[in-house]
Amino acid sequence: MRCSKAKRYLEKELDGELDTRFQAKLQSHLDKCPACKVFLADAQKLHLMLSNLPKPEFPSWIHGQIMDKVHRLEAKNPGFFRRYKLAPVTAMLTIVLSLWAGVKVGIVSYNNIIPEKTESITLTSVAYGSFGENTILDNIAENGEQGE
Repeated sequence: MRCSKAKRYLEKELDGELDTRFQAKLQSHLDKCPACKVFLADAQKLHLMLSNLPKPEFPSWIHGQIMDKVHRLEAKNPGFFRRYKLAPVTAMLTIVLSLWAGVKVGIVSYNNIIPEKTESITLTSVAYGSFGENTILDNIAENGEQGE
């Protein structure tokens, strides 16, 4: 293990964040490297001094100032969801109107190709018995026979 990696592991060890699988590797490196042992001793002293310092207290007025600034910024920039809260409604309205207009145009533009009175329809293929290139009448004329 290189010293640079060992120093990163030492910092994590002092913070209590080092994974257990790296602790044995770190200890092995510390047994072999006197420079990292000195770094560990200095880091432990610094960690002890910093942990004994009192935590700073902020003035009571600072919270009010921060919150006032936050509220002013929120009022100035309304945000994405407040700005576009009607966007889904307008999108659905657009889709519904497009479908309605499409149906209306389709009804007006395309007439029904199937007639409603089917009794009056006579198809030539049915009238002549046509099922392909030759009709039944052609076969009778060629053979001189009449069908049963």
